[in-house]
Amino acid sequence: DTEPAEVYVIGNPPYLGSRNQDAEQKSDLELVFKKDYKSLDYVSIWFYKGAKYIEGINAQLAFVSTNSVCQGLLVALTWQRILNDKIEIGFAYQSFKWTNNARGNAGVTVIIVGLRNKSAKPKLLFTESVANEAKNINAYLLDAPDIYIEGRTKSISNFPTMLFGNMPNDGGNLLFDEKEYKAFIVEFPKSLKFFKKYVGAHDFLNGGGRYVLNIENEDLEEAKEIVEIDNRLNNVYQHRIKSSEKSTREKAKHPNQFYFFSHKETDSIIVPRHSSETRDYIPLGFFNSDTIIADSAMAIYDAQPWLFGVLHSKMHMVWVDAVGGKLETRYRYSAKLCYNTFPFPELNAKQKETITQYVFSVLDERAKFPEKTMAWLYNPETMPKGLKQAHHELDLAIERIYRLAPFTSDEERLAFLFKMYEEMTNRESLFAKEKPLRKKKKR
Repeated sequence: DTEPAEVYVIGNPPYLGSRNQDAEQKSDLELVFKKDYKSLDYVSIWFYKGAKYIEGINAQLAFVSTNSVCQGLLVALTWQRILNDKIEIGFAYQSFKWTNNARGNAGVTVIIVGLRNKSAKPKLLFTESVANEAKNINAYLLDAPDIYIEGRTKSISNFPTMLFGNMPNDGGNLLFDEKEYKAFIVEFPKSLKFFKKYVGAHDFLNGGGRYVLNIENEDLEEAKEIVEIDNRLNNVYQHRIKSSEKSTREKAKHPNQFYFFSHKETDSIIVPRHSSETRDYIPLGFFNSDTIIADSAMAIYDAQPWLFGVLHSKMHMVWVDAVGGKLETRYRYSAKLCYNTFPFPELNAKQKETITQYVFSVLDERAKFPEKTMAWLYNPETMPKGLKQAHHELDLAIERIYRLAPFTSDEERLAFLFKMYEEMTNRESLFAKEKPLRKKKKR
C-alpha cells in the first residue's frame, strides 16, 4: 500500500487558567515555554506542541479550547510562539457556548482552532455556523493581519490616564446603603460633610447607590468626635490589621483612608469593567466630584465630553470586542489592553467641539428616561429609538474623524484600526531609535 498513513491524535487537555493550575501543571508550562509562562492557560502547551509536531509535514491539527486563549493578554503571550512563516490558522470557529447531550453541561464558551502548514488553500472562519472565506485568520480569530496587541501603560493616542476605581478594603465599615446613610445623617447631622456617593459598575448599570465615609486627614479628629464614626474607624483598623497581606496591615494605621484611592476633585467618566456582550455599547457615565467611583469600574478624571464620545463609539466597541479579554462572552474592559491601545487621530479644537455636541444629544436622550436604569437604556430590546439615533449620529461623527468615506461593516472598521495601530506603533519605534541620547551635564 503506497497511500500515506493517517494518524489521529485525540485527547482532552485540561483548560486551566493560570490561577487554577497545580504545581505539576505549572512545571509543565515552565518546561515547555521557559519564560513568560505564568499567565498562560494550560491548553497553550497543546497548541504549541501540536504546531511543532505538524511543522514541515503533511499534517493538520485542531483543538476545541476555551476562548480565553484568543482574547486579551493571552493572545500575544501564546500565539507569537505558534504562528510563524510555516504555521498558520487554516480554519476557526469564533466563540460559542459548548453544549452536548450529557447531563450537567459544562456551560463553557469555546472556540475551535485548526492549524496547518502554510498553504494556498482557502481559509474558513465560522461565525454562528456560517462559513466565510478569509484572506488571513489572525490570533484573535478575525479576518485581519497578524498583529499582536500588547498591553500599554500609556495611551497610544495620548488620552488622559485611566485608573482603577477606588477600593476601601474596610470590612464594610466605611460603606452605607441608602437607608443606612439617611438614618445616620439624621442621628448625626454633623457627619454629612464626611460623605460622598459611592458608585460601582453594578450600581451604575442597575440603579441604586451607596455612600462612603471620605475623611481627609486634616478632618480626622473632628470626625472621630462622632462616636459611631470613631467605632467604625476602629473596626476598619481591626479588619486590616488581621490581614495576611503586608500592604493591608500597613493601611491599618490610617483607617480613614481607602486601601486604594485614585479619586480627584474633578468631573469623571465611569467605565464598567464587565458588561454584557448583548449590548451594542458599554454604558458609560459622567460624575462630578461628589461621587467616588468604586473599583468594579475604571475611572478617568479631568474628564472631557469629547473623550466620552470617543469611548462611546462603535469604533471603540469594535476594538474592545476584538482585543479585550472576556469573562465567558461578556466584555472585560481594561486600561492596558482596551483603552491605552485604542488608535485614534489627534483632534483639533473644532473637532472636539463637534463631538461634544453629539455627546450632549446622547445625554439629552438619556435624560428623557430618569426612572430607567442604564441596563434598560442599553438593552437592544428596550433601547429608546431617540437614544439609538443619537448614538448612530455620534458614531458617524467619530468615523468621519478617521476618514470621510463611511465604513460598511465592523470587519472593515477593525481592519482599519489594526492598520492604524500598526502604523502608530511603527512610528513610535522609529522615533525611539532616532531620538538622540541626552548627555549628562557635567557638574
